[in-house]
Amino acid sequence: MKRWMRVAIPFGLLTAAVTGTLIVHAVEQPDPDDPEYLTPVHVQEISGGTLAERLVAEGVTVERATSTEQAVTAVTKAGRATLFLSTPDLADLPQLRRLPRGTNIVAVAPSELSLRRIDWPVAVEGSHWTSTVTDPGCADPVATAAGPAAVLRTAYRADAGTTCYAGGLVSFSHNGLFVTVAGSPDPFRDDRIAEHGNASLAVGLLSRDTRVVWLDVHEPDVTPTTPPPTQPTFAYTPDPNATDEYYDEDYYGDGDGDGGYGVPGGGDGQGEAEGEGDGEGDGESNAGGGSPLRDDPFLNSLPSTFWATLLLLVLILIALAIAAARRLGAPVTEPLPSQVPANETMLGHARLYAVARARDESMLVLRDAARRRLTTHLNLPPDAGTEQIAHAAGLPVRYVRDILDRDPPESNSDLVEAATLLQGLVRDVTGTHTDEGDPS
Repeated sequence: MKRWMRVAIPFGLLTAAVTGTLIVHAVEQPDPDDPEYLTPVHVQEISGGTLAERLVAEGVTVERATSTEQAVTAVTKAGRATLFLSTPDLADLPQLRRLPRGTNIVAVAPSELSLRRIDWPVAVEGSHWTSTVTDPGCADPVATAAGPAAVLRTAYRADAGTTCYAGGLVSFSHNGLFVTVAGSPDPFRDDRIAEHGNASLAVGLLSRDTRVVWLDVHEPDVTPTTPPPTQPTFAYTPDPNATDEYYDEDYYGDGDGDGGYGVPGGGDGQGEAEGEGDGEGDGESNAGGGSPLRDDPFLNSLPSTFWATLLLLVLILIALAIAAARRLGAPVTEPLPSQVPANETMLGHARLYAVARARDESMLVLRDAARRRLTTHLNLPPDAGTEQIAHAAGLPVRYVRDILDRDPPESNSDLVEAATLLQGLVRDVTGTHTDEGDPS
């Protein structure tokens, strides 16, 4: 077996095992765009029908909305309600700014990108391979009553508020809204709700009000926006005596956001405020020396076990390199520390060459020994060529060349055949018999 295969085969098998595990794990994870994912209308493995039934049993009214606009309207029109975002990454989050103050929002595993879109004061701190069961570790009454729950898969970090389950559940107030971010869908799923304290936690989070508006969307929900009116144009003859007094601040706006584009008062100013907020956040991030790699959504989405596996592969490669370092390169000639019988020395060398599978080096040793015997017997210089040996021995040049200058052996059988031919050539020229397998 080739030397490189000693490293390639174990590494290839390990890579195949890790890749297969990652593929199976990715296939087994439910996708938010699956119509059955956390939907209240079915009781399936990844649905939320069981949770909806438990809420109804607690006296909570569950209203299903199929768009963000419909959900916001439902919350606004009938008083206090809890808005349940089962797929926040697919929702039109900026519309949540229309919600009345005091509204409770429960969002399931929003990504870093979604959190930036809504500008909530919370960020993704890390992720796990699977949902992890942890203790609440906080004073939140709902979490304390539920006890250990499998809500930690994505860990979040909030600037203020309450953090439970090692970052798997974060609650905070923002612009008059009370928001709870859960790091895993397991407590809300039909096939996981009965485990640990999942049911108590999910029902407790959604039963703060007597009404729950369940946003059930499974494709990107983008509400078309009306483009701003274009600035009117006027045809007039310029007055050479015109001054800046012709600028009408009441019509075009005074530049501070109170007006613009022909609309007195300038709309709601929401877009400008959002732009200013985003610029401020970026400025703070750059001022704090944040690393672009740390803020990369793709890198943040990779589980910690991926990095652990990558580190393990590197350590395995280093260990294999260290283990094979003593066998790298061709065998070298070293003087023996003491006199030993020639037969034992020959067998020891042969076993070393056999263990190292050094067929080329073994052939060189046999060929050099045969040339030395032939040149000594024929009274030729040590560096005599093949033609000189053939002429001195009275043998055809082609015959001697085929034995002394043949190609390196590609297998053990080729090595045995070459050694036999060398032994026969030495015997025919010198008229003596050598030990089997050693033409010297």
